[in-house]
Amino acid sequence: MPFTFNSEISRSSSPRKSLIKRHPVLSPLILISILLFIYYAINSKTGTPLIGIVPVEGIILESETFIKKIRILENHPDIRGIVIHINSPGGAVAPSQEIYEEILRIRQKIPVYASLASVAASGGYYIAIAANKIYANSGSITGSIGVILQTYNIQKLMDKIGIYPEIIKSGEIKDIGSSFRKMTLTEKKLLKSLITDTHQQFIEAVAKNRPIDLELVKTLADGRIFTGNQAIQTKLIDQIGTFRQTIQQLSKSVKVETEYEIFYAPDEKDTLLGKLDLLDSISRIKESIISGGVFFLAPDLINL
Repeated sequence: MPFTFNSEISRSSSPRKSLIKRHPVLSPLILISILLFIYYAINSKTGTPLIGIVPVEGIILESETFIKKIRILENHPDIRGIVIHINSPGGAVAPSQEIYEEILRIRQKIPVYASLASVAASGGYYIAIAANKIYANSGSITGSIGVILQTYNIQKLMDKIGIYPEIIKSGEIKDIGSSFRKMTLTEKKLLKSLITDTHQQFIEAVAKNRPIDLELVKTLADGRIFTGNQAIQTKLIDQIGTFRQTIQQLSKSVKVETEYEIFYAPDEKDTLLGKLDLLDSISRIKESIISGGVFFLAPDLINL
């Protein structure tokens, strides 16, 4: 009887290559996954009480980065308190208010202290008042309780170089704040009412969260800035203290002063995707400066 070779049997009986040999790209991915698992297993619950730190630096143009970080700390089982370390001259109104509201929410569960660095003015101060306590260095610059909207009139420059914009609009005030013409009295009154309303929101937030009478806050809310020493006299802050002293005072208040560690929420800027997001943020900063808007901002303090 002639011998027949069954190819199906041959293939099935031959040794199969391992998954990693067939897909070598999986090897580094599996290794990274194991290392990440070990890292988070170690850091997710150390057993040692932790004081979480969330820095707020530079001009405030968005709130999502801060909210992601503080929610990581909120869900960490070993976090006993949070310090918001602020070094900011302020920024856009809505993101400042969103951060303020998030701190108010978190402090219902976890004590939150604010530590003011070189500058924590305008929007930087707005987010600080949501904390349980505010500490500042004696020379920290804070306050600047106010709102600013800034536009430029380049009509004469455009006339000199012979560029004339053609604007088609649905309403008389649709191009309010245009740089290509002088602002009308009606437009100025409208923008003034917008600034006044936003300013009142700031004043009421200060009066609600600080031991200061509303009428007194109004006298302080003309945009003036204060040193830490001056701010404690007006009750805008609670105590003079460095960043480290703020952490120590918080650890005492939650009764872990003898055994605690400092824990920074992971920073997405350390990852490749985070670096791409950072480039996008730089682009948004440039766009915001060019396009303008309403800000809780102390413009002259940006470079301090």
